[in-house]
Amino acid sequence: MKKKILITGGAGFLGKSLVNKLKKNKKYQLFCPTRKEYDLFNSSSVKKLFKEIGNIYCVIHLASDHGGLYYNIRNQGSIYYHNIIMNSHLIHFSMLNKVKKFISAGTVDSYPKKSKFPLKEENFWDGYPEPTSAPYAFSKKMMLVQGDAYKNQYSFNHTQLLFMNLYGPNDDFDEKNCHVIPSIINKIDTAKKNKKSSIKLYGTGRQKREFLFIDDAANALIKSINYSGKNNKINIGTGETIEIKLLAKKIKKIMNFDGHIEWDKTAESGIHKKNFNVNRSKKDLNFNVKTSLEEGLKKTIDWYYEKN
Repeated sequence: MKKKILITGGAGFLGKSLVNKLKKNKKYQLFCPTRKEYDLFNSSSVKKLFKEIGNIYCVIHLASDHGGLYYNIRNQGSIYYHNIIMNSHLIHFSMLNKVKKFISAGTVDSYPKKSKFPLKEENFWDGYPEPTSAPYAFSKKMMLVQGDAYKNQYSFNHTQLLFMNLYGPNDDFDEKNCHVIPSIINKIDTAKKNKKSSIKLYGTGRQKREFLFIDDAANALIKSINYSGKNNKINIGTGETIEIKLLAKKIKKIMNFDGHIEWDKTAESGIHKKNFNVNRSKKDLNFNVKTSLEEGLKKTIDWYYEKN
């Protein structure tokens, strides 16, 4: 008999990649309800969801309210409230329905602002996150608190994968909400269409970031389905950083844009550097990244052109 897996956010960025991969695995039966079918903010609706599916083996919780840096700054209250309510309902009803494994998608933003790099899981609780993303970060951290409490009282099995900045096909390219890679692609494409000789990017360009291709993130989720180890949080990334200026140059080259990049140094750039120590993911999940940044960028840009 196939094991039933409930995936929230299955139509989202990471969800689409995960579902496409899991469909090829004959061991699992997938359930990917939409928001119209079940309202995860409503406890009665969540209760109904678990009852109608029945005997769920694993929940992979990807649904969340968040966006890029500026979306997170503008919507701090609603982001916190929406995520806290939704996360709490799903963990609680997973426990009540004796789900064997609960996997949640965490974020690098949950780490303390003043952390040493590369980020290690044992330093996760050592301080307050970057204020611009703290409401979103704490909504993720509270799943770990709830998961631990339920483990102690109900033997609940929860693992949170802490994802580095994700990118790839199906990413959000909305100019108001998107992350850095879609933003740069958008701006270069617009400049080329309008025959502009320059684009403007926010920040100094000196900030360093680590990026993880979406299919690699999905592979990590699949590996975690049968993980029964003691660690409740695991960093998922490449462990390598790139300066945003160099990232922009790589995208320029792939997109054949000869224009100039202007940097708005008065704009908020967020934390200076983010990168993971990924030893735990290699040891616990036997996880290794398969997609280079150059390959991932090319796949993302190819997909973007196909859709636009």
